[in-house]
Amino acid sequence: MPLPLQTPPALEAPAPASSQQAELALLDAYDWDQALPAAPGLKGKAALDYRWLRLAASFDPKQGLPMHPFAAGAARAEAEGLRHLGQLPAERLPKALQALPLKHSGTALALWRWGQQRVQQGAFTPPVRQAWENRLLSAGPSLLRGYALRHALCWALAERDEARFTDLRTRTQGGGAEAILKGFQRLFGLLDSPSPELRLWSLPDLSYADRRLDQLGAGRVWICPAPTGALPPAPAGAAWIIPSSIGSTEDREATLVGEALSEAQALAERLQAAGQRAQLAPSRAAFERLGLYWFPILIELDAAGAVKSLRMGDAAPERP
Repeated sequence: MPLPLQTPPALEAPAPASSQQAELALLDAYDWDQALPAAPGLKGKAALDYRWLRLAASFDPKQGLPMHPFAAGAARAEAEGLRHLGQLPAERLPKALQALPLKHSGTALALWRWGQQRVQQGAFTPPVRQAWENRLLSAGPSLLRGYALRHALCWALAERDEARFTDLRTRTQGGGAEAILKGFQRLFGLLDSPSPELRLWSLPDLSYADRRLDQLGAGRVWICPAPTGALPPAPAGAAWIIPSSIGSTEDREATLVGEALSEAQALAERLQAAGQRAQLAPSRAAFERLGLYWFPILIELDAAGAVKSLRMGDAAPERP
């Protein structure tokens, strides 16, 4: 899953006092990959809606779409319409997606998680994927509309599809996504252009230099945080840049101090023990100026060192 450039909240939310607050608390926990809150003691329709949302947040999308708790009515029809999607051939999905109601947040979340899995499996053609993204962009909680926009923009960039980018800009006009859209506009401008320069700190020796991506000695650049636990083998044929989890260092700072230094030293020790090398990018601002918002990121360079392709976030592979 793509990693946002932000810090999770340090404090737990207060106990929800209404169905809307309960829904927001659950979606917030889902967003931060935290344990889902306990059922808040809602009654009647609100309790069923919350149960559906909780099921949508916790089912295994590899096993298909989840069962729903509704016995009758419009809610049942909506949830059954969602489950019917899993039985349709690909060519019928765009029309069925357009007709699917999304009045319940549980339906939208289940649709997001199911479709995300299908994309990762390579089961959606670009037209089907775009129909799924468009349906999620048009309804449901703002969190899921944001997920869908991120997904759609990342794939438009990966496929160098400027027409799709223009369509997404039209669909989200006035929706508060201007900064993200401008960032993707900059990334489209990077394609076929000389690779950008970043101030990078070599690991494990902790020396810095301003380097273009094509000066890292590989035709591919993998920008991805270091996982917890044992480090995996270095990506074959790719230079690895580790973005700082703190990210507060100025992009041309010549000294690492405080938490940034501690983070760099800990990474250096881990890489040295594993016999690996990488580059540390301690500045979040440097990435954001380029429009590089979500990790992992795979950048491929041509023989002249220009950016040939850029796969970010939802459109990036798990490993290059």
